[in-house]
Amino acid sequence: MATKDTAGLVAGPGGTNLLPRNVSAEIWQTATAQSIIPSLASSTPMILGENVFPTVTKRPAASIVGEGGLKPDSDIQMGAKVVKPIKAVVGLEFTMESVLTNPAGVLGLLQTELSGAIARQIDLAVLHNRQASNGAVLTSGHEYVNQTTNRIELTTGANADAELWAGYGLVVNGANGNDFSGFALDPRFVYSLATARGADGKRLNPEIQMGSAVTTYAGQNVAVSKTVSGQVDASTDTKVRGFGGDWDALKFGYALDMFTKKIEYGDPFGNGDLQRRNSVAYLTEVIFGWAILDKSAFVAYEDAV
Repeated sequence: MATKDTAGLVAGPGGTNLLPRNVSAEIWQTATAQSIIPSLASSTPMILGENVFPTVTKRPAASIVGEGGLKPDSDIQMGAKVVKPIKAVVGLEFTMESVLTNPAGVLGLLQTELSGAIARQIDLAVLHNRQASNGAVLTSGHEYVNQTTNRIELTTGANADAELWAGYGLVVNGANGNDFSGFALDPRFVYSLATARGADGKRLNPEIQMGSAVTTYAGQNVAVSKTVSGQVDASTDTKVRGFGGDWDALKFGYALDMFTKKIEYGDPFGNGDLQRRNSVAYLTEVIFGWAILDKSAFVAYEDAV
């Protein structure tokens, strides 16, 4: 059998429609950079099918014994979270004229728009269990961050710092003794922190500069995104302005590398036959999953409804 060259390798039906791997990889890298979940959560491998994450429901405790004393035993109890990854899909159509006129620009647009769409979908799914395209509730059965019963109702901007600390207290003083590793904040919460003023009229947080990225606050990691409120694409505002907690209690990963393919025939999105309209479509898919080991490890900060 002859050694396959590149042309032979993609000689199968539709083989030449696959985008170069580096383009798909760049789209995924950009997506994970834009999404706040991969930057806060613990990255973990995922497989297709069921993924089992063990949890400790009762920790063993050590004892001090004297010389010649009997050594007591301890106890441990285990639980598990079982999750199945879900698929995110996004597609775009172009006229052939737009592709032929500026092919480099089209690939650049792909990287920007497809990666942004996937990033928003990842955040909406993990934080609010929502679909970006229509705002509908997902039926995958996954737990999500906004299910936490730890809630802080926000009042005025001047109280923003105290309210963040109050949420911190709910997590670290909880029955499960969770740690606290960071915040995910809506830009409107950042505005409240930045403009909060004391009785003397001076800003309480002058280190927050207009237009600059906020990556830390009070020694905690911070990720800022509009997806925190849920108000992106077709999803409506949940009134949540921030999440905080122990992000090690959230496991995130993807089970199938993202791939992007070019489609020149048929009607993939219900817009009419591509050839008849002299158009081409690009479709990107990725399979990702997450598990929340302990919902009480998080706190939600929300505006009064």
